[in-house]
Amino acid sequence: MNLEQLEYVVEIAKTKSFSAASANLHITQSAISQSIHRLEKELDLTLFERSRSGTFPTVEGKRFIAKAMDILQRVDDLKTMNIEASALTGELHVATFPSVMPYLVQATAEMKIEHPQLDISIEEKGSMEIIKDIRSNKTHLGFIAIYTKQLREFDGLHFIPMYSGKLIVCTHHHSELAKLNRVTPEQLKLHKLALYRDGFVDDFIQDFTYDHGPLSILFRTNNSEAITTVLGSNMAATIGHDFSFYQHPLWKEGVLKLIEITGIDQPKMQIGFVQAESKEIALAAERFTLKFRQAIELGHL
Repeated sequence: MNLEQLEYVVEIAKTKSFSAASANLHITQSAISQSIHRLEKELDLTLFERSRSGTFPTVEGKRFIAKAMDILQRVDDLKTMNIEASALTGELHVATFPSVMPYLVQATAEMKIEHPQLDISIEEKGSMEIIKDIRSNKTHLGFIAIYTKQLREFDGLHFIPMYSGKLIVCTHHHSELAKLNRVTPEQLKLHKLALYRDGFVDDFIQDFTYDHGPLSILFRTNNSEAITTVLGSNMAATIGHDFSFYQHPLWKEGVLKLIEITGIDQPKMQIGFVQAESKEIALAAERFTLKFRQAIELGHL
């Protein structure tokens, strides 16, 4: 067993695909498959099961992957360790778009254990608002979604991509809309929607209205709990980032269904961390990013 094998296992779990993992890690699929086979033989257990819908960890695999992530996190910590890192102080303001707040809390708790003198504040906002706050120095680190084409406008900001994403429909699994696996613009117009106030959703609605006519919008809100209430009670569906729904507890419980929107060309979107290019908070932001990312990946297994 070696660190490369642990990295392979974690990447496969994240992408749910041997081919995607090999592409991300810049190695051949044959090499990564052989390495995982040797590791499974060494451990005498099966880490993954393949199906038409993807590659997923077994029960034993999930336990192994969690430990592998912890080991890789500790290795990253050792690589970034220095005198300053042992006693971080000052302030760190962190913001995220809705749905991943539990992981933000978890990362904050772990940071405070290691750095009790670091004053951390966390909040939930839309991505565009987070970027605005970072530019005005109100926020140091943000977890956001951004159009790929907008990255060229990030002068003075540093963006660390984690995932690609798109907007999808989310609805209660007993709704009429849930009978569909894909929804066309004309079908979407027949169903009520409750929408979170987000720049990407606003852009989508504006373009949709121009091209296909108005949607039936129950309300708009900046409160993610209001959206959860609507979804859980089957009052309306919503539109949002696919990544954010993968972390939603109601989706994990099987209460919600995610539906792809067809017949609309969506601009490419990236999800990741953004921060100002400031040396004063760079170390704290880097260490927080590692813990936040680990919390998300563990919760996504």
